[in-house]
Amino acid sequence: MNLTFLLRSCRLFADLEAPELAAVQTITLRREYRKGQIIFNEREPSRGFCVLIAGTVKIYRLGPDGRERIIHVVAAGDAFAEAAMFMEAYPATAEALTAATVLWIEKNGFKQLLARDAKLSFKIMGALVQWLNHLRNALTDLTLKEVPARFASYVLSLPSQPGQPICINVSKTTLAQMLGTTKETLSRLLARLSKQRVLTYRGNQIRISNRVRLEKIASSDEHI
Repeated sequence: MNLTFLLRSCRLFADLEAPELAAVQTITLRREYRKGQIIFNEREPSRGFCVLIAGTVKIYRLGPDGRERIIHVVAAGDAFAEAAMFMEAYPATAEALTAATVLWIEKNGFKQLLARDAKLSFKIMGALVQWLNHLRNALTDLTLKEVPARFASYVLSLPSQPGQPICINVSKTTLAQMLGTTKETLSRLLARLSKQRVLTYRGNQIRISNRVRLEKIASSDEHI
């Protein structure tokens, strides 16, 4: 697949022009990971960040009790570990949930590109600010909302087409971890949502039956 197309499809590089994308390509390295393989560990020295070409990757930290706290699940086309470019070590662990193809962006080379090109620096900074705002909203959901509202917000944030089901690229266990709950609690919630004809979740697909009610649940205006 064309490397320029892959980079431009990533939100971090979406606004870059052809010469800027060409410069980024010179500091990339493509690597393959098997399911369950660690891409980098928390506290490991930072050596760059990644663009996921294919597959799914989870970003997590271990709590004091040894349990995983999933911060984000990365889908193909997304970048991850960008903040580590300006840190000495990775703040979390990245693990391949499926077989994954990753494009590594080398740390020192990327910093040199930013230092030489102020226009490029501002574009990258703008993309990072938007992503940080997204993470802030996700953290607000996790800390202030109940599980039904968190789940509804998550579903509404997923890409969708009118009349088409929404594909979920993670297991129910992983999704429950993302929402800060258990698989059993999530299953009971899905049963209630189906019974009340808000949505159905079968296999890896969600079909929304009543978007208005789902939006009310997401905003905590309706409890279920």
